[in-house]
Amino acid sequence: MQFVIAFTLAIALMAADHYGQLMGSFRSLLLTTITPIERVATLPKQLYQLATTDFTNIDSLKLENQQLKTELLLVKAKQQQFLNLQLEVARLESLLGTAGEINTQSLQIATVTFYSNNPLSQYITLDKGQLKKVSEQQTVIDSKGIMGQIISTTPTSSRVLLITDPDHQIPVRIQRTGQRGILSGTGHDTTQLEFIPKNSAVEVGDLLESSGLGGVFPAGYPVAIITQIENKAGNPYLDITASPIADLSQSHKVLILSQASPYLNFDEKLTDPADVN
Repeated sequence: MQFVIAFTLAIALMAADHYGQLMGSFRSLLLTTITPIERVATLPKQLYQLATTDFTNIDSLKLENQQLKTELLLVKAKQQQFLNLQLEVARLESLLGTAGEINTQSLQIATVTFYSNNPLSQYITLDKGQLKKVSEQQTVIDSKGIMGQIISTTPTSSRVLLITDPDHQIPVRIQRTGQRGILSGTGHDTTQLEFIPKNSAVEVGDLLESSGLGGVFPAGYPVAIITQIENKAGNPYLDITASPIADLSQSHKVLILSQASPYLNFDEKLTDPADVN
C-alpha cells in the first residue's frame, strides 16, 4: 500500500513538473547549492593538472632555451670567419680564376667548469676529455674569438691554456694590412704583439686574427684588438698591447675545434645530447 502511494505521488510530481513547471524553482535552488560542492570536489584534479602542465612547460622552455643558446654559439662562431672567408675567396679567384673548395672540420661544444686567473697560470677546465676524443693542441673558441689551446686531457676533462697566459704564444696577422707577428700572453688579462717593426702601418683598434702559421691554430679567427702602441728608444720593434676579444673569464659554453681543417662545418649535427644541456 505504501509503495502504491509513493509511486502515485512520484507520478503526480513528474506530471506537475512537466506540465506546470512547479518544480523549476526547487530544482534551480538544488543546482545552485550543489554547484560549489562540485567545484570543491574537482579542485584537487584541477590543481594537479595545472602543476603538471606548469612543470612540463618549464622543462620544455629550459630545453628550448639551451638549444637556442647552442645555435647562437654556432652562428657567432661562423660569423667570426665570414670576413676572412670573403678575403680568402677573393685571393683564390685572383690566383686560380675560381673559388677553391673549402674543407670542413668537426667541432664539439663544451662547458667551462673552472677558471684560473692566476698571473702565473691562466687556464680554464672543460667538461670534455679523452672519452669524447678531445686531444692536446686543439683550439678552443667562444662566440667572439680564440680563447686558447688544449694542453692536457683526462678521460672526462681537459685544460685550456688561455692566450693571456705568460707561456702562451699564437701566430697572428693584422687583418687590415696582413702583417704577421707573434701574440704573447702577459699574465694580466692582456697580450703583447711582438716583432712588429717601427715603420709598420699599425694602428690602435686594428684587429688581430690567427694567421694559421705553424699548423696549430686555424687561420682567420679573431684573437685580439690593439689597444696601445709605444715607440721606445733603442728598440727596433714597437711595444704593442692588445686586449683579447674572447670573454676569457665569462664564457660558459665554448667550441673545441678539430685539427682537420681551418674551417667549420656548421651543417654537421651534434650527436651528443649533453651538448645542448
